[in-house]
Amino acid sequence: MNLPGKNKLINNIIFGGTFDPIHNGHIEIIKKIKMLFNPKIIYVIPSGNPYMKPKPPVASPIERLQMCKIAFKDFENVKVIDYEIHRKDPSYTYDTIEYLSSININIDSLILGQDSYLEINKWKNGVFLKNKYNFIVIKRNISASLPINPRNCFYIEKISTLSSSLIREKIILNKSINEDTPIEQYAAMIPIVIFILMGGFCPWILRHHQLLQNG
Repeated sequence: MNLPGKNKLINNIIFGGTFDPIHNGHIEIIKKIKMLFNPKIIYVIPSGNPYMKPKPPVASPIERLQMCKIAFKDFENVKVIDYEIHRKDPSYTYDTIEYLSSININIDSLILGQDSYLEINKWKNGVFLKNKYNFIVIKRNISASLPINPRNCFYIEKISTLSSSLIREKIILNKSINEDTPIEQYAAMIPIVIFILMGGFCPWILRHHQLLQNG
């Protein structure tokens, strides 16, 4: 199999999203892409103002940033970037790439879900992005029909059935999410004082961990 990573088409990747919350499906995507493409580094970028989402995130930008840092703290060649969560303006991928370029981080590839990729022409400078960068697209299902663009688009079959919305629903129903996200496991295993000293304190984690404990 001729994997793009061996040809070094894919080196520096952006993996953006709301991560509200981050879950094991996100983790599996990172693992799969590292295995298939062997990139130099993957930049995880939680969005501050996801303007194309019908509803705003439940967790604050800072909470979502902290969750990402905790989830990927032991991963090699994965770095969480806080650029978007400090901006009040809409989170445009084009602006983020321009910013990264200004600090000598040259992005060549993006990870997107199928739905996001199909809407890319609606993005700021979406056509430009589509023509300039490589895209690793996670298919929604096995039978999904997607445009064929062998030059810069690589499709990966659906990796997980998890979704952030499903996890939020389970929280509302006071159900455990221990099997769904590493965040809850951290809160359960580590006394909160130590957790804070580790720099991993996140009100979202404490809030929902207490909800489960009191349930």
